[in-house]
Amino acid sequence: MKVLVTGGTGYVGSKVRESLREAGHDVRLLVRQGSEHKVTNSDAYEIVQGNIFNTNACLRACDGVAGVVHLVGIIREHRSRGVTFEQYHSVATTNILDAARQMGVERFIHMSALGVKQGARSFYHQTKYASEQAVKESPLRWTIFRPSLIFGAGDAFTRQVISLIQKPIVPLIGGGKSLFQPVALEDTSACVTAALAMPETQGQTFELGGPDRLSFSSIVHKIATAMGRPIKTLNVPMWSVRPPVKIMERFEAFPLTTDQLRMLAEDNVCEIDHYVKTFHIEPKSFVRALPELVK
Repeated sequence: MKVLVTGGTGYVGSKVRESLREAGHDVRLLVRQGSEHKVTNSDAYEIVQGNIFNTNACLRACDGVAGVVHLVGIIREHRSRGVTFEQYHSVATTNILDAARQMGVERFIHMSALGVKQGARSFYHQTKYASEQAVKESPLRWTIFRPSLIFGAGDAFTRQVISLIQKPIVPLIGGGKSLFQPVALEDTSACVTAALAMPETQGQTFELGGPDRLSFSSIVHKIATAMGRPIKTLNVPMWSVRPPVKIMERFEAFPLTTDQLRMLAEDNVCEIDHYVKTFHIEPKSFVRALPELVK
């Protein structure tokens, strides 16, 4: 099958594009100008240069493909540069859906996020929900994936925690009680790739998590142990963090936003039997992977 991947130069996209190619698919990438260097083995892929917000670029990218794997998304807004959840989730998804429909594409795989629901507190989840609704209302044969935190070599989440651990005292917002269920990058990409060849996954939404349910506090301590580094932690009430974050979030170097605080106040876990049984996967353990992740 000839498959278009959007977001194929990102962390998840790089693994997904490799997995698709290894499965025998012809892979086309929609790559915005300036990101070509992120595809180191470009000879293995057909590259269409263009922006997902440009109608003609989306039409060119969808011309002649049988399926689309849509991975474009952001985890933080930078409004001064026009980088917003509304633009990169809702608008981007609508653009590629419209182009796929016009060019006769039938199959559509959509990457969403765990925690998406109607009435979600965070704007991140609200725009992801709107994107899901657009996919479900389209005439395409769709499958939606909602992964938890994705871990793997060099993943952003583990790197951020390692950076925290370097500090003399590690702050735990809200006591670090919120639960997470990290899922392996390779398990996520395996599910996306397999779904293309599985008609029974059409019209379904799969929540992806690993076997470990861990509080943020537990994650911090386990990573510190894997690093062989003693740490001191400080429980910081959520209410005391909100005012300074609201002031500082405008600076890109500041690590937190108000929207991320809203997500930190909620558990991010799921039941995994649905995808485990459907894709015959034994999810990899985040805890067992830590010795390799912290290298």
